[in-house]
Amino acid sequence: MPGISDTKLRKLDLGLLLVFQEVYRRGNSSAAAARLRLSQPAVSQALKRLEELLEEPLFIRSSAGMRPTSRAIEIAPKVDALLALASETVMNRLRFESATSDRLFRVSANDFAASLLTAPLVRRFAIHAPRTKLSLGFAGGPSQAFHLLRTGGLDLAIGRFPDLPKDCVASRLFEEDYQVVARVGHPLMRDGLDLDTYLQCQHVIVSFAGDLTGTIDGDLASLGHVRHVVVASPMFLSAFAAVATSDLIATAPRRLAARFAGVFGLAAYELPFPASRFHIDLIRARSSLKDRALDWLTEEIQMVLGGKRDPEATSTDLPTPTQTDTVHSALLEYAFQSGFLQREASSA
Repeated sequence: MPGISDTKLRKLDLGLLLVFQEVYRRGNSSAAAARLRLSQPAVSQALKRLEELLEEPLFIRSSAGMRPTSRAIEIAPKVDALLALASETVMNRLRFESATSDRLFRVSANDFAASLLTAPLVRRFAIHAPRTKLSLGFAGGPSQAFHLLRTGGLDLAIGRFPDLPKDCVASRLFEEDYQVVARVGHPLMRDGLDLDTYLQCQHVIVSFAGDLTGTIDGDLASLGHVRHVVVASPMFLSAFAAVATSDLIATAPRRLAARFAGVFGLAAYELPFPASRFHIDLIRARSSLKDRALDWLTEEIQMVLGGKRDPEATSTDLPTPTQTDTVHSALLEYAFQSGFLQREASSA
């Protein structure tokens, strides 16, 4: 709309344009007030403010209702275009259509979670979100993941995060314990696995940093024992490959052993001493909580890793709001919170 200074443009609010649009379409301020759930004085005040900004009258009251001036007729299609653009912007956050979206999702996951997640999530994407893309990597330690989440470099992070900053939120995916894997026919495992046998064996440990000690070594130390770690591998599946072709054994998360031991021709045994359990969490930035696409992705990951029931397995006949109603509600709520419009006082 030409002729509006920067100062006046800063005072222009979408709530005022919504009021204008409804009055223009309906030709009646009372009908517009009812449609927008505003009081009639609030509608009149909004029109007055808009006329002051434009320095021109927009409607003339008549016995037939609110008759638009030539200026109102001129700007009406431009207001419709502005509100349509605002609607598109808002709805991109308020809804997500997985079947048509071409969004790129960026997820960080540690080796354990990524090994369990990748194949089933790719299958679900192929069915439910065939045009989307998935970038699955490892961001590093928790501090690197938190930084990327808050700066938009990551959408979600999956792993072990002991200290969560206030600008991130966590969803528990599952709690886990350990099993031991060894090749079938391991010479020391003919009679099963007890603590003495476990300590006699040579071990491969999984450590991204190449460390030769980990959580299990701390648990053994508390019992007065030390195991013989001879190899560090950065990933569980490479450790499983090493175990499959040697007499090494590996202590691995139970879910990973259940999923891949058979693939590598390994046998799984219960850990012969008490060990610390751990949990895997899904982390996202607090600022992303209104991103419906990430809500959808979170639910998909929870179904793959957390055992959450697929909502498609049940049906519902609950009505859903129309896109127009949702957009109007969102834009009006912004106008109320900004003080540009006043709510109608309710009577007791």
